[in-house]
Amino acid sequence: MLRLGARIAEIEALYGCAVDERDSRAARRLLAELARAGALLAEEAERAAGPARRTGGTRPGRARLRRRIAGTQRTADRIIAVFTQSRPRGLA
Repeated sequence: MLRLGARIAEIEALYGCAVDERDSRAARRLLAELARAGALLAEEAERAAGPARRTGGTRPGRARLRRRIAGTQRTADRIIAVFTQSRPRGLA
């Protein structure tokens, strides 16, 4: 869980830098790093969630964790879309 927290802090820092950046070239670089950090967060969260098992139902909280992961991915897509002025996946 500590790694997930570190990834989230990295995303927050990159987002803050991208918002404050005045140079468009540097902002695009920061957004690319933000996208990479978001993907790494999603991978780390997927590993933390572990494999889904169907023997006797799911463990309590796993469905919620997966919903939160999906929500985080959608939010990252929307943030990137706002700064690149394109539409996020699934909202076209």
